[in-house]
Amino acid sequence: MSTISENIEIIVNGDLHARRAAVKELVGFKEEAVEPLITALCETEENDVRWYLAGALARIGKPAISQLTYTLKVYPDDDVKRYCAAALGEIGEPAIAELIAIFESEDGMTRGFASQSLVRIGDIAVAPLQKFIDETDPDGIPHRCAVVTLHKLRFDPEDV
Repeated sequence: MSTISENIEIIVNGDLHARRAAVKELVGFKEEAVEPLITALCETEENDVRWYLAGALARIGKPAISQLTYTLKVYPDDDVKRYCAAALGEIGEPAIAELIAIFESEDGMTRGFASQSLVRIGDIAVAPLQKFIDETDPDGIPHRCAVVTLHKLRFDPEDV
């Protein structure tokens, strides 16, 4: 078994088959691989490399949620934000609360990425979104973001 850094290096420089194998190995490291994967995601500018790094984070799952969310909130590069949001969307239900919380505090682009991820998660996000809508100011941007997300999910907040 290769180390975390060796596997990340394979993702950065390897061919398709080597990258896939490296992702599988990285997933086995679980939480230990999260921080190095996030660092690599932020350092690379190649979208195909970012895709594999984000995929590894998504497959690690719950242990990656907090660092993916933090990076989505604070990292200035929109492409990095996009890949973090995509990974959270792939993680699915365990990431819903973190994605909805982003509506409260972040810029429009970041809110949009969170919304896309919730739509990708699908029907399971409807009830938490409806609860968020019920608890927020109807004139506020967070409320509107949640309503738009529900509409993207093809639900009318009045009907849920």
